[in-house]
Amino acid sequence: MAIILFVRNLLPRLSIYSDEKKSELQFEIFEHLMENDFSKERLATVFALLDAYLMQTIGALEMEEALTQEKRTAGLLIGEMNEMIASMHGANERQDNRLNTIQEETAEVIQEGNQKSHILSKVRGMFQELIEEFREEARLLNAKAEHFRMTADFDPLLTELHNRRAMEAHLKGAVEDFARSGTPLSLMMIDVDHFKNVNDTFGHQAGDDVLRALSGIITAHAIQYDGFAARYGGEELVLIVQDMDLKRTLLKAEAIRADVENYDFRNRTNGQLEDTPINFTVSIGVARLKVGWTAAELVGAADAALYEAKHSGRNRVCVAKK
Repeated sequence: MAIILFVRNLLPRLSIYSDEKKSELQFEIFEHLMENDFSKERLATVFALLDAYLMQTIGALEMEEALTQEKRTAGLLIGEMNEMIASMHGANERQDNRLNTIQEETAEVIQEGNQKSHILSKVRGMFQELIEEFREEARLLNAKAEHFRMTADFDPLLTELHNRRAMEAHLKGAVEDFARSGTPLSLMMIDVDHFKNVNDTFGHQAGDDVLRALSGIITAHAIQYDGFAARYGGEELVLIVQDMDLKRTLLKAEAIRADVENYDFRNRTNGQLEDTPINFTVSIGVARLKVGWTAAELVGAADAALYEAKHSGRNRVCVAKK
């Protein structure tokens, strides 16, 4: 009975429906009630129907109200559109010409339209097409910018590794972080053992391929702990590690050394891999930044540790003593 009374009071407020439609809605609700099923599921169905009618009415009334309150004239709409388009000018001549065309087309739509909802819908569609067009141009520009960034920051041969300029910039920032927060900072200096012999025996192309294989190994390790891998010069590579104590850093360096030693590298001749592998190893010097040190002193300490690794048998990891 409560639902019946509610529906009868509700119907006059469903102003978007005709009397015939209101009768249909009332009959649809009463059909459910006439089945004498007052379970939670059936009541939920009835409430869902009532809610749908209410939401449709409320939505329509809100739209009607919005259109009623929209007092802007076509002239004001054109003025606002011109202002919007003017703010988008300046990217390049082609886009400026495209915007001028859009400006003319939107003015025609506004002047010819007699329903603001239709005008706004059509103009919105025109701008969406324009934005998609400009977005594609932006994507192409971003691709070019990324190419230039790669050229500026990454090594031309070992493209997975940053170049020395980028390394020095990163290291400077890391040293500043250490000074502010005391975040541990370590540096590994990595060098291929007897690299000249690889070049002399197998050729410089094989030497380059060895360096590429090594850069792949180091990059894979760096990704695991957010390290910064770079080519320092020649066959010397650098891995900068933050927020890791010295003991763990040495374990990571030892893992790199072992992976290189066990790497099955094969030279490629006329597009075919050779049967006999080229075995190569690396020596690694590790240093941890100390209070008062500069970036150059950290690199120098790691370089001294690398020198010790070279002169104490190679294929090993040594830590800076000072």
